[in-house]
Amino acid sequence: MQEFFVKSADRVELMSFLGIFGAIVSAIQISILERDELKSIHWSAGAALPFVGFSVAMFLFYSGVPILLKISGSTMLNLSLLTSDMWAVLIRIFAYHEKVDWMYFVAFAIVTAGLIVYSVGDKMEENPAEVGDEEVEQSKCFDEEAVGRGASCIISAVKDGEALPLLK
Repeated sequence: MQEFFVKSADRVELMSFLGIFGAIVSAIQISILERDELKSIHWSAGAALPFVGFSVAMFLFYSGVPILLKISGSTMLNLSLLTSDMWAVLIRIFAYHEKVDWMYFVAFAIVTAGLIVYSVGDKMEENPAEVGDEEVEQSKCFDEEAVGRGASCIISAVKDGEALPLLK
C-alpha cells in the first residue's frame, strides 16, 4: 500500500502524514504499555542518547524507504532488508571480536547476487506501458461503431523518426 502512495502521491505529503500518524500511534502505545518504565528512568545524557540515536536512525530509514519504493519497488526493498543481518555480523566481528561461521558470508554473497540479478533484470524488461498505449490507440480507431457513424480515424506508425499513415 505504501508503494502505491509513493508512486501516485506527493512524497513530502506522504512523509508528513507518516510522521504525524506514527507519532500519534507511538504516543498512545507508550502511554498505555510502558508508562511505568518511563517513570522509572533517571533521565541523563547517557539515557537520552540511545533514544535520540534511534530516532535519527528511524528518520533516515523512513525517509529512504519512499525513495527506494519509487525507484525499485517493494520487492527490491524486501530483498535489500535481507542484507541488514550483515550489520549484525560486522558488529560481532569488529565490536565484540568474535568469530562468525563462514556460512554468513556465503549467505550474504547469495543475497547480494540476488539483488544484482533482480535489479539488472528489472532494467532489461521492456516498458509495458508503451505497448499498452499503442494498443489502446489502435482499438479506438478500429471501433466498428465509430467507423459506421462516419467517424474518421488515422493510425500512424513511426519509422526512423517519420510518421507513416496506416489507415484513414
